[in-house]
Amino acid sequence: MMRAVLLMCALAAMLGACSRPPESPPAQAGDAPAQRAPDTRRIHALIVGIDRYRHSDARQPAAVFSDLRGAVGDALRFKEALAELYGVDVDVPGPGACDSSNAATTTLTDDCATRARILEALEQSISTLRAGDTLLFYFAGHGSRYRDDDARSQDTGYNGTILPADARNPDGSPGDIFDVELKALKDRATAKGLFFVSIFDSCNSATATRSGAAGLSRSAPELAAAGPPAAAATPAGGDGYWVHLAAAQDGEEAQESGGEVSARAGVFTTALLDTLRMPGMRDATFGDLIHEVRLRVAARGHAAQTPSAEGSLTAVLGARSRTIMLYDVEHAGSAMTLQAGTTSGITPGSRYALYASQADAVLRRGRIDTASVAEVAGTTARLVADTTPAVPLPPRLVAEEIAHFLPARSLEVAVDLPAGPARDAAEAAVLATGFAAVSPTGGTRLVAAVDDPGAVAMRADDGTLLAASLGRAEDPAFRDRVADALRKVARVQQLLALRTSAVTDNGADPLPIAACIAADGYRPTACPALQAGGVRRIGMGERITATVINRGSRPAYVYVLAIDPRNAVDLVLPKPGEFDQPLPPNQPYRRSGMSFDLPGAYRFVVIASARPLRADAFQQAGTGARDLAACTSPLERLLCASSEGRRAVGVTAVGDWSAQVSTVLATSEEIP
Repeated sequence: MMRAVLLMCALAAMLGACSRPPESPPAQAGDAPAQRAPDTRRIHALIVGIDRYRHSDARQPAAVFSDLRGAVGDALRFKEALAELYGVDVDVPGPGACDSSNAATTTLTDDCATRARILEALEQSISTLRAGDTLLFYFAGHGSRYRDDDARSQDTGYNGTILPADARNPDGSPGDIFDVELKALKDRATAKGLFFVSIFDSCNSATATRSGAAGLSRSAPELAAAGPPAAAATPAGGDGYWVHLAAAQDGEEAQESGGEVSARAGVFTTALLDTLRMPGMRDATFGDLIHEVRLRVAARGHAAQTPSAEGSLTAVLGARSRTIMLYDVEHAGSAMTLQAGTTSGITPGSRYALYASQADAVLRRGRIDTASVAEVAGTTARLVADTTPAVPLPPRLVAEEIAHFLPARSLEVAVDLPAGPARDAAEAAVLATGFAAVSPTGGTRLVAAVDDPGAVAMRADDGTLLAASLGRAEDPAFRDRVADALRKVARVQQLLALRTSAVTDNGADPLPIAACIAADGYRPTACPALQAGGVRRIGMGERITATVINRGSRPAYVYVLAIDPRNAVDLVLPKPGEFDQPLPPNQPYRRSGMSFDLPGAYRFVVIASARPLRADAFQQAGTGARDLAACTSPLERLLCASSEGRRAVGVTAVGDWSAQVSTVLATSEEIP
């Protein structure tokens, strides 16, 4: 679960993740015509460009927004690129037509791009496409925003809209398309297994607006009327994915320059299309594409415009995303700095493979070198290469962890099995991990499985079932299963060890963040009091809200990680894949509508940092089931007392980050 950035904008940059293959050598006389292999990617696109609005000041003298000159041209250039680079059989409108479709694409321009027609086209595509298809939504036109006083799904307090051709009718009829409506469509698409990609070239892209240079603006005034329509509940997840690339971040302008097709052209769209046409970029990931687009936008002198991206950035247009954790590496000569540190779970001794791009890392091709972590700070780590490169390193490096090091004896495990071969094998499996030690007082225990006494299970000291069965000790895979389960326990301990005291050694709180995890319905500034035992109890059927408030004097990046009773770790704020932005001083941010999957203690780690982190690196699946519903055991009482965690042993310096731990008990009992 993460910070909900406007779906429209973020999806924009996503398309930019692909490009055309290297150019073929010139044809020689007598050569047969070059044949290009057919593209098997199933890409379907809705392409919208609007210059002329029904209710702009050109037709309604009292209107406060104007027509545009370059949006239709941007849409047509993008459409041409689909045909040129990916072989998409794009529709061909008839003379004067503004609504044209075929089996692969639909193009809506100017007066035909109404709210009803845009939503109808998206709904129809989601209904007819099949799993594995890509649904691409490109929009160029006016955007706006509205004040969000309820969901607080944006740090700025605003959410975004896009303006179809019939928006802002003086009679007050619905016109803008709201971000929550697009999110519901996105969730339906991904739940069906579609790859949902959207591209919006607009200013303040987190709020779907676009202002042009030289006074030309693609931003309509703030929407002060009624808020968005209630969106139907839509199951998220599924086998699909989405990506959201934006022309600019909140508070920035997406500028325009002289156009090729029309009077003006978006700088972002131009940079995106130039990137797609670069040799070798056809199979680039969306992350690689946005990286190049940013460089091109900056090179044009638009340093104040920063294209951004969110979603499955390791995916390629038309191809399934692969789950992989990648890190950027900065280097100067032989000195390499991994852009992640203690607050991303990096440990000394861990090893990384180095690549020139995300695409190479995802496919594990073209490995440049390997490197080990020599020193870890709060948000960065120093890498030492295993070899001396024979040639200069490329300007950009991407790292993937290939071996995670945990300190020796960092986890004590009790083996509660009868003496014999099974016990001996279990103890050997614990010692073979290199980071766990056998101890009769260990908080993690290997015991006989309930359903199969010949198998081994894993429990916490309080009786929590962490793994129902690791198999029999004589099973060749037993040792690996034990190591995997213990590694997840150790990683949770590593995450909990981040918690710091309320103040640093110099007596000042560097990044004071107030956090509240409670049942829905409370005001952001008034968190309910804790219940008996220093814990918050919430019923299994209740909806919960996570709220954080920046109480400091400077912006801070804030992350909330939830540890469930199975030792699963999920990122609550911001949502995995979405673009995280600094939370301004005295600004609350919250996520509502969450619920618990099973009873037991849930720990929430809130991390605040002066710079962005890779907090999602801590995420992991759980190790088993849980059967606890009250603070009765020693461990439960310990968790209940740790509502506001203190600095953990081993955290000697905090720096520009801090962490706290809150505990919530999900119970099936009725809450008074």
